[in-house]
Amino acid sequence: MLNLAQKFEKYLFENLGVSIAIEKWQKEKNLPLFLRDLYSFYECQLLHEPCLVMEARDEEEITPATVRKHIQQIEDMWRHEIIYLHPSISSYNRKRLIEHKISFVVPGNQMYLPLLGIDLREHIKGKRLVKKKISPSTQAVILFVLYNWPREGLTPSRLAELVNYTPMTLTRVFDEIETTGLGNVEMEWRERVLHFEVDRKSLWEKSLDLLHSPVRKRVKVSVPHDTLSLLLGGESALSHHSMLAQPFRPTYAVSAREWKVLQLNKEVAELKIHEPGSMEIEIWKYDPELFAREGAVDPLSLYLSLKNTKDERVDMALDTLLEKFQW
Repeated sequence: MLNLAQKFEKYLFENLGVSIAIEKWQKEKNLPLFLRDLYSFYECQLLHEPCLVMEARDEEEITPATVRKHIQQIEDMWRHEIIYLHPSISSYNRKRLIEHKISFVVPGNQMYLPLLGIDLREHIKGKRLVKKKISPSTQAVILFVLYNWPREGLTPSRLAELVNYTPMTLTRVFDEIETTGLGNVEMEWRERVLHFEVDRKSLWEKSLDLLHSPVRKRVKVSVPHDTLSLLLGGESALSHHSMLAQPFRPTYAVSAREWKVLQLNKEVAELKIHEPGSMEIEIWKYDPELFAREGAVDPLSLYLSLKNTKDERVDMALDTLLEKFQW
């Protein structure tokens, strides 16, 4: 049976038509002990470029932020391409690795080597189908399920009581969940019943590419009277859920309906640029109160609202947020 390093060689040959010879990296012994416990290190030449292969010893995943920190420690001893090799990486961790521009290979599944101009995904040969994002109401139902994992099937009438959507809206939600393959819908006693065949974490990973930021718009505002009681959103909420420092200006989250009420009652004044004492308000596509916790928006919606932020501090806090989540 081939080990992971041999599978790596075979995968490169089958997909790129190149033969490589990997050898143990002699300087591995100079690395900290914890890195040697986590990885085996090999060097090779790939398309005439020297590469260091960092093979995970354990099948348990390491967060992309942690992998990045490990690579940074190795870069003092290796100035060329470093490739993270792992037998299996979840879809959302792959996405994070790509966002961090970390080269990685999952033999038999995917290789991402940006410095060599390679982004090859198995099962996606030829034209790729672009998945559309699901509707805000369907996303809200998926999040409701993730926070309140059902022990039995869900019906539109039961969900209508729990998420404050009309049965007509939930009929469309059931159709969308079934069409995207996120769940199964069956007829039981003349009523449609929604079932999920995977566990909570698998549903999150399966749906992640279809989920979108809940934020429709961000506006700068001043508050004439300091009497508002709003949910924390954005980096303000992230600092509440993690060790991230509070942002200079607070951010709050409201539904489209609540935003209209604030404007009608003249409780906020919209600004073109920030002023001393101003704040930011996020107007959400679904009601942030649905899953709010301790005066802040929920962790999964928060992750979706900030995951494309190009800020290393935020990235690390988001990784920690998912690690702490009780799947």
